[in-house]
Amino acid sequence: MNNFRQTIAKLALPVGIAIAFILVWPDQAGTEAERQALREGRTVITYWDRHSGHEHRARVRLIEEFNAVQDEVFVRTVPIGYNALMEKTLTSTAGGAPPDILSIDGGIMAQLAAHRLFLPLDDFVADVPSLDPELFFPHIWPMVDIDGHVWGIPTTTDTYCLVWNRTAFEEAGLDPDQPPEDWDTFMDYIARLTVRSETGAIERMGFLPWVPWCQIYQWGVLFGGEWFNEELGRSEAGSDPNIIAAYEWHQSFTVDPDADEQLPHAMHPERIESFSRGLGDYMSANNPFYSGRVAMISEGEWQVAFIPRYAPGLDWDVAPLPQPPGVEPLAFGPSIIADVIPATAHHPEAAKKFLRWFYSPRGEGQTSPAGDYNEAIRNIPPRIYEAMEPRFIEHPRFSIFVKQLLERRVVRYPITPITQFISDQARRQRERVTFGRATPEEAAQAFEDSVNRELERIETLIERRRQ
Repeated sequence: MNNFRQTIAKLALPVGIAIAFILVWPDQAGTEAERQALREGRTVITYWDRHSGHEHRARVRLIEEFNAVQDEVFVRTVPIGYNALMEKTLTSTAGGAPPDILSIDGGIMAQLAAHRLFLPLDDFVADVPSLDPELFFPHIWPMVDIDGHVWGIPTTTDTYCLVWNRTAFEEAGLDPDQPPEDWDTFMDYIARLTVRSETGAIERMGFLPWVPWCQIYQWGVLFGGEWFNEELGRSEAGSDPNIIAAYEWHQSFTVDPDADEQLPHAMHPERIESFSRGLGDYMSANNPFYSGRVAMISEGEWQVAFIPRYAPGLDWDVAPLPQPPGVEPLAFGPSIIADVIPATAHHPEAAKKFLRWFYSPRGEGQTSPAGDYNEAIRNIPPRIYEAMEPRFIEHPRFSIFVKQLLERRVVRYPITPITQFISDQARRQRERVTFGRATPEEAAQAFEDSVNRELERIETLIERRRQ
């Protein structure tokens, strides 16, 4: 076993053999439709979908269409979700049973592509007119074209806006048609929308920057900071005043033990966990924004599909996120979901036949299955011409998200062998700040030190393997 496979095996080991059995031999394997496809002489391939719920069902409908319109390839679909996605990928690779196509987050793809875990798609992309890099938003293609090769096909992309509860605005005496457009107004609204009980417990937060998940990386960007300098290949966040200011802002949401007066929205660190535990599941009616526990939230365009499904009675609206003064208007387009072919896939040519169909228009003037998938789950298509289709750009709420990518400079996660590590470290340091275990300056410096140290370690590992 070479060093690379040893590395994969070590990384995958904690996941356990059981996961491999679940993923390689799913319940739906051996269905009558699959057996019929084998009798017809088709090549049966496996597609791992990182989406779940209604998003996975939308994918299944399109794959069923592909299975029906041709008789050479049959695609079996397995929902694997996004939890432990990297570990699942490594486990299947170490076990010699990877899928033929894998739907994966861009940050994880960049990290694993550095180890050549996927099949280069340069020739395939060059042969498919609808995959011309010039058709995509400018910030998109660098996420898949890494180190001289194309490793994946962008399927969806995202950005974030301010989403607010109009009823909560009315209860707070605010005009529901007037979202906060500047930073001071935003902070004033957060305070006015926060509701406490007679005992001081927070019943509704005006806004909480780590709900529904920690978005410190985005806020560092919107404050004008730079977490990682791609030109230098290292982080200098420890001396970036805007990164420090973003951590300071997060710190303001917890009680300051040295202050005589506390901010209206400040929460005691010991209550952060209890408040968070009281928030419901994200994809359910108990989502904290849907249930009214949080009045404003930084969210993605998929809420156009989620809210009618999980909170049909919610009166809501959307606008660009406010930014601190002095910072140019920015859009945060963090990453993509992409389709990749594992380097050890058993049926790469059959996989390419499906990908060609999925990303190409069905006919003259018709939409592509990829575009239809973005419409079904309400994500932004990575190709500009599809994002400009009336079904996206003329939608009263969805269009606000799309216009952020069209009209503003877009900042994304850096493309490095440790992209996921960078995101995780930013979040880890945010937790230290909000729980009073580090100052913002200490957190920014700790982020810089850990990122540069980890990048050096991984680059050394990659260099040794390539030798």
